[in-house]
This record gives sequence, C-alpha cells and structure tokens, in this order.
Amino acid sequence: MPRITPMATANEPAELKPVFDQLRATRGSVPGMYRTLAHQPAILAAHRAYFHAALDAGVLPRPFKEKIAWRVARLRGSEYSSASHRRYALKHGVAESELTAIDRGDYAALPPREAAALRFAEAMVKGQGTVNDAIYVPLSHHFNPAQIVEIAALVGIMELASTLGAVFELAPD
Repeated sequence: MPRITPMATANEPAELKPVFDQLRATRGSVPGMYRTLAHQPAILAAHRAYFHAALDAGVLPRPFKEKIAWRVARLRGSEYSSASHRRYALKHGVAESELTAIDRGDYAALPPREAAALRFAEAMVKGQGTVNDAIYVPLSHHFNPAQIVEIAALVGIMELASTLGAVFELAPD
C-alpha cells in the first residue's frame, strides 16, 4: 500500500493535462509515480520534463537507454522501477536474455559501447557518483559529450525515481 494515495484519474487537475497526456502517449498510461507526484504539480512537471529529456527524447536509442534504466533500477533494488523498465525494455525490443545478463552484470555479449555505458552507470550507482578514469575513459572513446551527458542524466533520474518509489512504497504498475 503506497504511503501517499496516487491521484485518481477523475481528480486530475487541468494544469497537469499536458503532462498526463504526454505520459499516456509515451507510456500508455500514467504510472503511479507520476500520480503520486501530482500532489505537487510543479515537482511533477519538472520530474517529467527531466525524465522525458533523458529517456524519451535525446540522441541515443531508446532500447539502449532502457538497458541502462533497467540496470540502475536493479542495482538500486527498486521493484517499482525494475518492473516498469523491464516492461519498457521488452516493448522496445530488448531481449529477455539481454536483461538477464545485464542483471548479472555480464556485458560480454553486448556491443563494446553499450558495455562501456553500463559499466559507467554501474560505477555511478555503486560509487555514489564517483567514477574513476578506468571507467570514464573507455566511455569517452565510444560517446561524444552530449551522449555522455544524456547517459549520466539518465542514471541520475533513475536513481531519483528508485528513491521516490522506495520512499512512497509504490508497488509496480
């Protein structure tokens, strides 16, 4: 049972209609996280804009970003985020076998650039943002600055989402 009752569809404020419509278009529904954040519309709008920029938009392909999102959620132990991003990864063509390998931290079958990004994401989570050159330099050989910013921003928003899911005790959607 969530600590804060998510906002019901019937109670959606008009000011949040654009945010909720975007979520329905990109996610198929309004996830519990956003219905919970809707109690503070400015925070919901900012969270959604950041998440949209890091995951839905940007220069990197969505299936690749879902692999990163899945790994961060699993490292953080977030059942809420893990369930969501497992579903989104599969929807975007990531194979179940890839998710299983990523969950084990086994990146051997992935393209080298994806493996470098996943090692970077893992280092960010485990090191609380500290990433040494042994991890960063290989990443920088595969990605340009804009792409690295996108990857780091995705890891950051996934960490926030995992934290909020735990604080609010959200069940997977």
